[in-house]
Amino acid sequence: MKRIIGITFGAAAFCALAGSSFAADPPGAQASATPAQPAPAADAPMVPPAKPGVFTATKKGATGYHLVVAGHKFTSRDDIEKYLAWRAADLTMADKGTWFTFTQARTKADTVPPPKRDPAAPRHSFQMANFQPVWRYKTKGAADWKSWSPYAGTAFFADGVKAEDITDFEASADIVVRKGVMDDADPLGYEAGAVSDLLINQVSPPV
Repeated sequence: MKRIIGITFGAAAFCALAGSSFAADPPGAQASATPAQPAPAADAPMVPPAKPGVFTATKKGATGYHLVVAGHKFTSRDDIEKYLAWRAADLTMADKGTWFTFTQARTKADTVPPPKRDPAAPRHSFQMANFQPVWRYKTKGAADWKSWSPYAGTAFFADGVKAEDITDFEASADIVVRKGVMDDADPLGYEAGAVSDLLINQVSPPV
């Protein structure tokens, strides 16, 4: 009998202690100690959206576009030209096209020969070296824009120039959206889906 009374007393004491412990923490205190982190959006774009004015596409004829990427903080030629190529591919697919051709903006003074058709060239549009936009830029203290063409045979305008000295830039390209089977021998033809898959993890819009 004494043993039963002792056990009962001990259990009552434990419950009293436990009750005082729970009462010391107000309801919800444990949950608020480690707030839940918001889950990332499942539909977040792989390439961040561009700010207004960074990318423009102007229709030229029935299937052509003039594309411009503009910014104020120059990073590298490769970064910006890849972003422009990705936008060209993205626009082509949005326009229900399967591939696009890049139109080189040449003048009579250009010295770099155009690429030739090559049936043995790499397939799936990985000839990115032929995607060569023309550029406009401004540097600190300059009032007027200057231009640079990859077909003139001169060094890239930003070579040897501090990036922070370039205050404005534009890279532009003309493309024609096409449907059906791609012409693999065209050195300026690009399969939109392949270009997008190649570049989507490498690009972000300039600022």
